Amino acid sequence: MQLSQKIGRLFSVRGWRSAAHALHRWTHPISLARLKAEVDLDGLAGIRSRHGVSGEKTRYPKYLDVDGFLRMNIRRAQDLRLNLGPPLRVLDLGSGGGYFLFVCRSLGHSGVGLDVGEPAMYGEMFELFELTRVLWRIEAFQPLPVLGERFDLITAFSICFNGHKSERIWGVREWEFLFDDLQQNFLKPGGRIYFDLNPEADGSSVTPALHDFFLRRGASIDRSKIRWSN
Repeated sequence: MQLSQKIGRLFSVRGWRSAAHALHRWTHPISLARLKAEVDLDGLAGIRSRHGVSGEKTRYPKYLDVDGFLRMNIRRAQDLRLNLGPPLRVLDLGSGGGYFLFVCRSLGHSGVGLDVGEPAMYGEMFELFELTRVLWRIEAFQPLPVLGERFDLITAFSICFNGHKSERIWGVREWEFLFDDLQQNFLKPGGRIYFDLNPEADGSSVTPALHDFFLRRGASIDRSKIRWSN
């Protein structure tokens, strides 16, 4: 197959996926107003007064944009079809301010966040949302903490624990260790893993070697998004 044909086929697959997600979001809407009504806005205002930075778009105070991050995580939940089907147990790695788990709970699911203790704002937001969080730093070649249960869905969005934009960026061996740990110790039979990687300095999210690794493990790859089913 010629390169132009391969590229055309790739874009047609991406286009089909994008259209399918857009159709699902249109036919299965999730109300931003309903979710926002569940937020303690007075409590959030207190967190904003302690941690907010006007106009911040990159560092952690950006998570105080409640409308923007609820919209983002509503879209994530829709694309994972979490507004359909039975209640799930979710493990969210690098859970940040907890918006994804908050949306999950509003849809009837429950879960646990895993993240470092800093910044303190994240902990305050988890308390505000009344969510469960385990403090843990994900390190290369180190197993995750024993949580005493397995999960239907394991997620990680805008991943930074992989040495993002550093000289210690993870390669195949590091990802293989984490993947094996999740599969063997945390994922239920029939469960799913969903990773969404950050772009690196060159604009790419998945190197050719990582792309080949995830494909060998049976994952599907759509640019920065890795999906795998047990």
